[in-house]
Amino acid sequence: MTVALTIIAILLLVWWLLRFLPADAEAHMPMPYSTALDRHLWVPAVIGAGWSAALGCWWGAALYAVLLVLVIAGESPYYRHLFDRTAETPQATANTTTGGTGRPGTSADGAIRAMTLNCRYGRADAEDIVRLVRERHIDVLALEELTDTLVERLAGEGLDTLLPYCQQGAQHADDNGGFNAIWSRTEPVGRITTFLDIHAADVPAITIDVDGRNAKGRAGRTAHRITFAAAHTKSPMRGCREWSYGVRTLNAIATSPEPVVVLGDLNACLDHRCLRDVLAAGVHDASLDVAHGPTLTFPSWTPWPRIELDHALANSGVVFHSAQAVTVRDTDHRALLVTLSVR
Repeated sequence: MTVALTIIAILLLVWWLLRFLPADAEAHMPMPYSTALDRHLWVPAVIGAGWSAALGCWWGAALYAVLLVLVIAGESPYYRHLFDRTAETPQATANTTTGGTGRPGTSADGAIRAMTLNCRYGRADAEDIVRLVRERHIDVLALEELTDTLVERLAGEGLDTLLPYCQQGAQHADDNGGFNAIWSRTEPVGRITTFLDIHAADVPAITIDVDGRNAKGRAGRTAHRITFAAAHTKSPMRGCREWSYGVRTLNAIATSPEPVVVLGDLNACLDHRCLRDVLAAGVHDASLDVAHGPTLTFPSWTPWPRIELDHALANSGVVFHSAQAVTVRDTDHRALLVTLSVR
């Protein structure tokens, strides 16, 4: 038994260390799925350490302890500012609403509220989505896996009144569960059906003018433009290589001269090398910026085990202030709500 426990510990350590393989090597089944479960390896680590210690297998217990430390270390970037009082992570409050102007970014702190949701083949509850938009004063809404029927239901619930401007991605027969679309409270100054070349579904984007402050927050305001895009990378089961390519394509926003935010179901979490490569290129993630832990969004029907597949990514022109996941009826993902401002 002690030998078996030690072998299992070694195999689990190898499992966790596979996260450091190049992104190309990660693009093979079942790597995307096994890597997504890395954060939950603390469970067998604790059980194995206790069992090994009870049997007097101290080598096995030590290996499981090492695994537990590694799993905790892998999660540490989510909490890096937790005890840093000087970190730039102000929390958005009720004063981030548009104040009746219909224009985001005109509040005291210049914050914009955005939301993204995977609608599960168009089955998500339209009333629930519109209620969240209304109650949370959402300025920008990105939806994935849409159908024409759901778009009609959303309009019937009053979404077009709250967010009258919409840009849809072109529909294709091989779309990844449906098409993407993005809505805005403010009339866009620019729009496009394909912002990034992701082999899954078109990535529609809008560019809006917002009021921003300079870096020191002085009273003088200057005009800023910011682009929002709705993205959905291919599910690994529909194509591992396309999945990895789609995630890595997101690094293109790092070099944009203007602020860019990509919202959507990216089918990747921090454990995936392809997403970590994107972050290393200069893109930053809302959950990592807020540093209060991962914003777990999938699956919606159970609190554990959940993983973070839905993200709000941005380049250096944007700072995130909050990130929260909210359950929406009739879809397998939770909605991701973030507040942000232009630097």
